[in-house]
Amino acid sequence: MLAKREAIAPNTKRKFEELIMDHIATLPIFQKSGVVSFYVPIRGEVDLLPLWHRVKKTVLFPKVCGDLLAFYPVHDPRDFVRGCFGILEPSSADEFDVSEVDLMIVPGIAFDHEGHRLGYGKGYYDRLINNNKGLMTVGVCFDEFYIERLPVEPWDANVNLVVTQTGVHRTEGEV
Repeated sequence: MLAKREAIAPNTKRKFEELIMDHIATLPIFQKSGVVSFYVPIRGEVDLLPLWHRVKKTVLFPKVCGDLLAFYPVHDPRDFVRGCFGILEPSSADEFDVSEVDLMIVPGIAFDHEGHRLGYGKGYYDRLINNNKGLMTVGVCFDEFYIERLPVEPWDANVNLVVTQTGVHRTEGEV
């Protein structure tokens, strides 16, 4: 799946990302959220960074802290440093409590119709979501990676919504 995602033509990928950003921007939960968590895309993930620059919200990005993710505000693309996995992370020391996050946008290699996520195997987002049951989460991927069923382990968490270039897919809960 990773090789397939990384092989998407750049102009096709950008077109799909624009559609995904449009869908997210029109979500009522996104519109009313004051604090939104984004991510820095790696390995062909959906790049939502242009949306970050268009919104008037407090925008947080994750930083790996041991076995957990912590979230910090970022105001400018220069506010990042390379983290322990080589992924850009916030340089800020002003950690936000996860309970302050109104909406968390979650990356993944694939998502299924129940909102289960295939990640990179470290379980950071699974632990985060399982430890914060009221957290509103939106997974993003391209249509071909939104599949009927993924293998699921007992510790796997699911997201509330999955957004692809063709629309918003409800998985659980009310939004």
